[in-house]
Amino acid sequence: MKETDVLLRTAVDLALAGRRSWSSVADLAHEAGVGEKLAYKVTARVAEIGAITRHRGGGFSITDPERLLMVLSSRRTLSSARRTELQAAQALLPELDVYAVGGTRAAVHHLGGTNTIAAHAPAILYVPENTDLAGLPEGGGALVLVADARSLQSWAEGYTSPAQTYADLFAQPGWQASEFRRVLWREWFAVDDWAHADPAT
Repeated sequence: MKETDVLLRTAVDLALAGRRSWSSVADLAHEAGVGEKLAYKVTARVAEIGAITRHRGGGFSITDPERLLMVLSSRRTLSSARRTELQAAQALLPELDVYAVGGTRAAVHHLGGTNTIAAHAPAILYVPENTDLAGLPEGGGALVLVADARSLQSWAEGYTSPAQTYADLFAQPGWQASEFRRVLWREWFAVDDWAHADPAT
């Protein structure tokens, strides 16, 4: 994954979890594991659309996590995924030390664990970068992607983070992915952000 996407994903995930303010861009860069120069460039860009507000004394606040999520989602593509059968993807799991489930199944996890939305879209599975995918048969039941070790370790309980889940659903065709994505949006953004955002400090 590109560092810009990792930075945006980190900022959105933390904002959704309630953390809005940062004492410096360098702190966000460190937490995301990306370079400071890139972090300054990205935050300057999203400040132009009002997604973050810079503080006079230094640092910044995330004032519109929805806009940050849209920037991340508009950049997302699943074109590098290995498309295979669901059973073949599941057969990989016992061989892996770490992996993360994404897509509609991760959405169910983030929404409480019970699927009351729709039938699942093709599964999304993230595996370590050194995983050999050459032997997977072609199919339409699952998309297998590689992810860096830091991302895999940060995705708790074996599921992609909320921001990554939403961005992947945004990039995944089909009505099922759209249904789950809309429910996530309503869960996070049905209330106007300024009604509950922390004041800038």
